[in-house]
Amino acid sequence: MSKRKIITVVAAVVVVVVVVLVLVFALRPTEEEPQIEIGGILCMTGALSAMGDLISQGAYLAVEEINADGGVLGKNLTLTIEDSATNDATAFEAYKKLVEVDGVQVIVGPMISGAVMSSGAYAELNEVAMVSPSATSPFITNTTWTQWALRTCTTDYLQGGVIANIIIDEGYNTTAIMVQDTPYGIGIELVVTDLLEDAGVEIVASIRYDEEALDYLTELGLIVAANPDVIVQVGYHTDSAKVYVGADSLGLNATPWLVAEGVYGLLASEYPAAAAFMAEADLLGCTLAPDPELAAYVAFVAAYEARWGESPGVYCDTIYDAVNLIALAIEDAGVYDGAAIQDSLYDVGVDYSGASGTTTWDANGDRVSATYGIWELVETAPEVYEYVILEYIPF
Repeated sequence: MSKRKIITVVAAVVVVVVVVLVLVFALRPTEEEPQIEIGGILCMTGALSAMGDLISQGAYLAVEEINADGGVLGKNLTLTIEDSATNDATAFEAYKKLVEVDGVQVIVGPMISGAVMSSGAYAELNEVAMVSPSATSPFITNTTWTQWALRTCTTDYLQGGVIANIIIDEGYNTTAIMVQDTPYGIGIELVVTDLLEDAGVEIVASIRYDEEALDYLTELGLIVAANPDVIVQVGYHTDSAKVYVGADSLGLNATPWLVAEGVYGLLASEYPAAAAFMAEADLLGCTLAPDPELAAYVAFVAAYEARWGESPGVYCDTIYDAVNLIALAIEDAGVYDGAAIQDSLYDVGVDYSGASGTTTWDANGDRVSATYGIWELVETAPEVYEYVILEYIPF
């Protein structure tokens, strides 16, 4: 081979090597930006899926704003949401997955009280705290692990007090109570019962029902027979819709109803007959609702609507606050460590001014005060409904 041919071959080889190296480096994954991953457990399917979808958007909005403001400990914050399917056991499995597989050191959620109850001991054992935006049962307070289950919502000691006070102030003498057989339903039932009995109001029927039942005609028949002055009902969207359809068929639309916040946001598009009953009956509801003139809440609503193109629902503000408090706690701890974050949550959760109002946690992780809204469902046009808050009650 001539010298010229040798040089040509060598040059060609060099070119090939250079091209290969360029491609290797070009195709090699770039180093990811440092980030801090927190977990979320929300009801994306199941009885509270409509609520969970709106609530998740409040959480994502908070994450986006935190990152736009520099992140946490100089890193971007990411949120991995697992679906609890509005089920306690599924929520527990999601908690374990987030801790053992994803390695998260703090979790926002779960949404429902039973899911918090199923996960609490595990949270304490693994030192991974949760901040629930909507688990209201007072039973959580009485556990040995309650300090690992903080809440930006209030407990049903407060909501039950609001419901009982309305009954007492209206001068009702007899009450029937119908609740789903869960920590959420039973918690409100016990609080309302104690307060009403102390005030001399007679409980003429007290019913706990299976939220998975096909209908509740038998239970509602007992209420018809008891003929109460007012009915207290606690449930989620799916089971409450079946309650109202049955109540309508038995003529219970003439009896006043007081319902808890688990019903708020029930969609007329999914449950038209139930929505019609709610609008036609003498039905009032209670829900956590910040002062509409609160500057932080006004700003949150504007940002939520601009980002998602729809208005926030119940507990969207409390999950927004929960994510922001978690970010502050991580920053305060100076390290992404579950035990350190839990300690710092109690440090930052004192007179925190957020979208849902002022949050202060007691030693049990319970929020000590809030504002409640008394609402009704109004038919603004044929088969078009709107939730309207009639009164705000600080409690």
